[in-house]
Amino acid sequence: VYVEATRGCPYDCAYCTSAGTGLRLIPLVRLLPAFGTLWQRGLRRFKFLDRSFNAPAAHAATLLDFFLERSEPGMVLHFEINTDHLTDEFVARIAAFPPGTLHLEAGIQTLNPQVAAAVGRSADTARTLANLRRLTRETGATVHADLIFGLPGEDEASFARGFNTLVAECAPPEVQVNLLKGLPGTRLARDASRLGLVFNPEPPYELLRSDAMDFATLMRLQRFARCWELVHNRGHFPDEVRRLHARAEGAPFALYQALARQLAAAEGKLFAIARPRLAALLNDFLTPHS
Repeated sequence: VYVEATRGCPYDCAYCTSAGTGLRLIPLVRLLPAFGTLWQRGLRRFKFLDRSFNAPAAHAATLLDFFLERSEPGMVLHFEINTDHLTDEFVARIAAFPPGTLHLEAGIQTLNPQVAAAVGRSADTARTLANLRRLTRETGATVHADLIFGLPGEDEASFARGFNTLVAECAPPEVQVNLLKGLPGTRLARDASRLGLVFNPEPPYELLRSDAMDFATLMRLQRFARCWELVHNRGHFPDEVRRLHARAEGAPFALYQALARQLAAAEGKLFAIARPRLAALLNDFLTPHS
């Protein structure tokens, strides 16, 4: 069941439609009885729609305690957290849940401090990375991290460094790599011309050119993102992924770029590839040729 504990968002990310909406808490005296009723009716999977579940931490901690007291096999909680603002107490609560119970979505977006600050994220990306590392190493939560390419001021080399660092140091089971979108009403859409950004005026309003990446670069990264999604994120090829990462030696970005080029050359596309065919193409990529 989809639920929410708050409305709005306290942060001001330049690409987000919730920026500047302010945070409104749904009172716990209403929430806890409602969750109790859902629990009694047999619901065990709750997906929170909150923009940032751990804002504020005390409100979220009370909700976690409610579910921790009732923890049992089959219970799953999904929520999005802001890793810039994790406290030791909140991490300890997450760690108290059995492995696999919590599914966390962490919006990292960029590990370039200047780029992060310019779009309203914390410039202390080292702290952001350290907090994500704690979640992946010290808790049993399933952590999915998000990155955006095309943010103003970030070129391909900077994005590649951030991606490699995130994968090497945190190893989240899934890293969603998304092209920047100029959603109507956001600061990036409003200031696009001044920032050197050009967006498609039609939905989903994808970036066509940034101040640091031309269209060809963005399309190359789009193919990389699609390849990463097919091969890594979907989890169908664990043995091949281990071999790929061993070969990458801490720099998977370039290797997946090369794989994307080979897949596109062989198929002429990176969609509608049957899984057996993709497995064969992967094996061909991983097999040395004299």
